[in-house]
Amino acid sequence: MDKVVLIPSAALGLILIIWYSLRCWHSGSDFNHAVMINIVFQSSGIVCGVFLIMSIFIPEIKELMSGIDIYIFVSGLAVFAVSLQGYHRDAICPSTNDSEEVNANNSSNESGSATLE
Repeated sequence: MDKVVLIPSAALGLILIIWYSLRCWHSGSDFNHAVMINIVFQSSGIVCGVFLIMSIFIPEIKELMSGIDIYIFVSGLAVFAVSLQGYHRDAICPSTNDSEEVNANNSSNESGSATLE
């Protein structure tokens, strides 16, 4: 990872770790080292994601970055997973949920009409 990404990632990671430490101290909960490590990885992803987005608008940033293939791969996986999940939710699940709602509405209408008659 280039210093262009490393230095802002380390700075953001330290800020977020300090924030996490303060939240642990105020709440009285234990400091979890696994969370600390995850914060560092997540801050790296946040910075690299911002740089990837900015590289579309500012070509000079794209030239400064190298060695970020893993982030491009992970970004592609994320887009794929979210798109597949959205398709499943919008195109597949509604057909089963709609029929369940119709059945529920019909049964409530039938019970309501029986009391009216």
